[in-house]
Amino acid sequence: MTKYPLIMYISLFSALVPLSVGISRLRILNRGMFILVGYLSFSIIADVSLTWFIRDYNIALALVHTYYVVEFTFIILIISVWQESNKIKLLSKILMFVYVLFWFIAKVTFEPLSGLYTVTASVSQVILSLCSGYTLFFVLGNRTMPLLNQSRFWVLLAFVIYYAGTLAFSTLRGVLLHYSLETFYSIATIDWGLKILFNVLFMIGFLNHRIQTD
Repeated sequence: MTKYPLIMYISLFSALVPLSVGISRLRILNRGMFILVGYLSFSIIADVSLTWFIRDYNIALALVHTYYVVEFTFIILIISVWQESNKIKLLSKILMFVYVLFWFIAKVTFEPLSGLYTVTASVSQVILSLCSGYTLFFVLGNRTMPLLNQSRFWVLLAFVIYYAGTLAFSTLRGVLLHYSLETFYSIATIDWGLKILFNVLFMIGFLNHRIQTD
């Protein structure tokens, strides 16, 4: 079994904390937070499967490719729910459809499942960063309750920090594979650290959740 740095294991299982809090509060969650529980469940199952249970390289690579389009769908659905404008809600869903179409075209042309996933992953993160930032901007300006008590503030903040912060790593992943494992792990530590912060912010979001319509 491959031995990874301790921070990788902490990053991997850090999703269990917000997931457990979310499940414990499932009955009071609004639609956006409910979808987030689904995303966290999918994420940890995929990560654990890739780390320990899937040994075939081609299957693992195909799962990572698929992970990005499923993740994108979950996040855009959450962002769409939290839009106050029906036009923006519709635009979010159109954007989701366009990206999924782009992903399928990429897989049968220039970025097959047997190769790296740099382009589709990077495009996904750019879109998610911009959409999260746009929505967060309106949450900051149009609040009816203390900002720190709004679950969507913490979740959107997590999206912005993580997807913007790990964009460079996703873009350069193919280049980094040519370096030593120690170098790759050193740079990946940034990604793992941001993933831990990502899940901590989710946990705060669940703990601050109240019965709302957001």
